[in-house]
Amino acid sequence: MIFDFQKLMQASNDDNDLAEQLQPRRHALAGPGPGAPQLLQQGGESLQKLADAAHAALKSELIARIHVQPPAFFERLVIDVLLSMGYGMERSDTAQRLGRSGDGGIDGVITLDELGFDLIYIQAKRLKPGVAVPISDIRDFAGSLESRHASKGVFVTTTHFSPGAAEFCSRLSRRVVLIDGCRLVEIMLRYNIGVEVQQCIVLKGLDTGYFAPEVAGLARDAGG
Repeated sequence: MIFDFQKLMQASNDDNDLAEQLQPRRHALAGPGPGAPQLLQQGGESLQKLADAAHAALKSELIARIHVQPPAFFERLVIDVLLSMGYGMERSDTAQRLGRSGDGGIDGVITLDELGFDLIYIQAKRLKPGVAVPISDIRDFAGSLESRHASKGVFVTTTHFSPGAAEFCSRLSRRVVLIDGCRLVEIMLRYNIGVEVQQCIVLKGLDTGYFAPEVAGLARDAGG
């Protein structure tokens, strides 16, 4: 019994030592130091830089992955992106991939309404890195829209468009939207096409409104 009592007292003394060691930390946590907001801001900025760097690398990897896939994959990808953006009522049955020889530069079409009164025609052109889409290709696409009496078209590429392409489209009677490789992967990231969330970090800061005098008084009253 004496031996057990001595062990019990030893444990009690150890607990007291631990409490004394933790006492300074409790004082440190009693109130945030004057640098807490700055540290939180710096931490947020550092995380944002890391996220930006990770996204930049991911964008390059997305383009590289697209290039090693068959052409039909890119055509399907473009349709998936447009459906995710809300075109075609987000229904896969409103989209059709046409990409085949003799399609007149039309790789797909999306029906925008239930009865098919309004359509978006699509051209998806996968080119080698650094190769620009010539204006002649855009002109041919616009001609295909004209022959179908279509009013809307989207031209998507993995690279970029020749200088003057946007100005050329602005002069067309039909609405033609150009999406280059950079914009394409940005949309893919935004709508989680071909990507998934790997890690989510939440930074919390002080809610100063909660500690306002009137709010604090209500909290005390509620606590009885």
